[in-house]
Amino acid sequence: MKTTTAAAMAAILFSSSAYADDNVAYLADVASFGSGMGDSAGAMWGGGIARLDSVTDGEFNPVGQQWNYGSVYWSGLDTGLTITLAHTASVNRLILEADNGDNYRIEFLDRANVWQSATTVNTDQSPAGQNLFGGPLLTPVVAKAFRITARGDNHYSVAEFQAFGEVVVDDTPPGGPVVPTSPVPEPSSLLMMAAGLALLAARRMQLAYLAIARR
Repeated sequence: MKTTTAAAMAAILFSSSAYADDNVAYLADVASFGSGMGDSAGAMWGGGIARLDSVTDGEFNPVGQQWNYGSVYWSGLDTGLTITLAHTASVNRLILEADNGDNYRIEFLDRANVWQSATTVNTDQSPAGQNLFGGPLLTPVVAKAFRITARGDNHYSVAEFQAFGEVVVDDTPPGGPVVPTSPVPEPSSLLMMAAGLALLAARRMQLAYLAIARR
């Protein structure tokens, strides 16, 4: 079951008059691709895979919760998630709740229906289990959809994805996201800036704040 405790932590870190934008990914359509969705790569513990639409329901799991409990999890480089926004939006910051020990690559679909790199979230230095990561994009992106893939320990999971910004007028005919047919290569250069860990009560909950730059 998801909780509002992590949401309160996110609100504390991100609350500001400068952050008055909406979560344009709220209740957005979520689809999976690849053969590894729901595969825990040999792990013999954990719960069943969560509903795909839980990734955009606006609620978080407890920070530190087991990676494959109450989350959408997978294995393999050719597997991941696509989040299609209800409307094209100018997005200036992201929040991701994901498992530790991995690199999560987030791409956005631009108005020309071309996938562009938005950021790579490095969770290597976070505590075990599911953690919150978020921060502003140095340059806003105009996105129709987002795509998430991962590299690391082959135990990947996402519990929540949020994108903040505002809807923009878009006359481009809609086009479906393109499913990758081969593993997504590592970017030639990754800008991964992590700052700050917040502790909440005695629950050992932490949130890594990333200043995310569009490359």
